[in-house]
Amino acid sequence: MQTRTKDSIAKQTKVAALIVCSVIAAAMGVVLRLDGRVWWCKLSDRAIYINDAWNSSHTSQHFLDPYTFTHILHGVLMFWIVGLIFKNISPYWQLAMAAAAEAGWEILENSNFIIEKYRENTAALDYFGDSIANSVGDLLACLIGFWIAAKLGLWKSLAFFFAVELILLLWIRDSLLLNIVMLVYPFDSLKSWQTGA
Repeated sequence: MQTRTKDSIAKQTKVAALIVCSVIAAAMGVVLRLDGRVWWCKLSDRAIYINDAWNSSHTSQHFLDPYTFTHILHGVLMFWIVGLIFKNISPYWQLAMAAAAEAGWEILENSNFIIEKYRENTAALDYFGDSIANSVGDLLACLIGFWIAAKLGLWKSLAFFFAVELILLLWIRDSLLLNIVMLVYPFDSLKSWQTGA
């Protein structure tokens, strides 16, 4: 009887946290729309995934793109950080906290201030922000990254993190860590390497 009650509480917690994640995604979409973000690629290209990381007309305008993998890494980082700070709460509520943090980043990332920072400091010279569909895809990628880290545990998720970083550097000449560096303290030599100059 007690096991059944624990199972019932765990199931209710899971459902409640997933509902909260859905509400967070919807609220993020509303805020982005009110801030002038488009729903989908302005060029009306219906592709779900775009493979070109440097074509600013399409990058960050479709549901998925190469930068989706950096958002998976956001989820890995969130797993570590939220788990460290809030270790005594349910993993499902930790997931909801990660969703809230990622949604907050998506809103901040699409502010004029950060868009201008990307244009000035990185190789994304014509970047004009994400579409709402792309932000939702990024949020989902973060939650997938959180889930991957939860399944792998600390050390395997650390290896996963650096493997994805390396693959991104070789594939698109960018990564989550490089993106952070270039946003905070840009290096002209790195910018030249990213653009293939």
